[in-house]
Amino acid sequence: MMRHLVGIVLALTACSMAIAQRAVGAQTVSPGPTAREPEITASGHGDTHLAPTFAVVMIGVTTRAGTAAEAAAQNAAKVASTLAALRQAGVAVDDLTNQGYSIEQAYEENGRRRGGFTARNAIRARINGVDQVGNVIDAAVNGGAGEINSVQFGAPNIEEARRTAMTEAVKQARADAAVLAAAAGGTLGRLITLSSSSSFPPGYGSFQLESAVLTSGSSVPTVISPRDLTVSAQALGRWEFIPGASR
Repeated sequence: MMRHLVGIVLALTACSMAIAQRAVGAQTVSPGPTAREPEITASGHGDTHLAPTFAVVMIGVTTRAGTAAEAAAQNAAKVASTLAALRQAGVAVDDLTNQGYSIEQAYEENGRRRGGFTARNAIRARINGVDQVGNVIDAAVNGGAGEINSVQFGAPNIEEARRTAMTEAVKQARADAAVLAAAAGGTLGRLITLSSSSSFPPGYGSFQLESAVLTSGSSVPTVISPRDLTVSAQALGRWEFIPGASR
């Protein structure tokens, strides 16, 4: 009886080992890591220059008085005279908008409160003709404005200029990549990835120039001479590198 049981146990053990060996043999063995295919990375830069065709001037009108009502009334009168002067200078009504208004307690420069209130009004004037910017600034000051917070120049075809600059950046990146491939004894293969970024002229889309507090009555006209606008683009690309025939 004992010999019979031992025989059964040995048979079962042999069977289990055979099953385990078949299971191991059925497993898929993952291949080891392969060497990365050679690549070439290159960057490019492109610029587009264009002449500005319009300007945006931010004008400030500030008044101070003993009460908030007095400050508001004085400010309204100065704003009305400023707007009238701007229209007289040739700025269309649709190109004049209010960009901000506030009335607050007046404070000293050291932060201490002093008597009275300050009213501020910001006017945005779009000027369709960059040669008229100086005249418009003079008109605003003579009309009652005391601050020119910024002057921004722009052009309606900025987006087209950006795409042109981007095209030049990609061309430069690919040309440099081809030079690198040839120098390494091979050729340029398919494009793997390509990315780009662009930048607009300083001040375009925001008002970044320092404000200037002006006084009216000057006999010397203001002269503003803008530079050409420069739109820049950058491109970064990765290409396959195809090695040349071995010698």
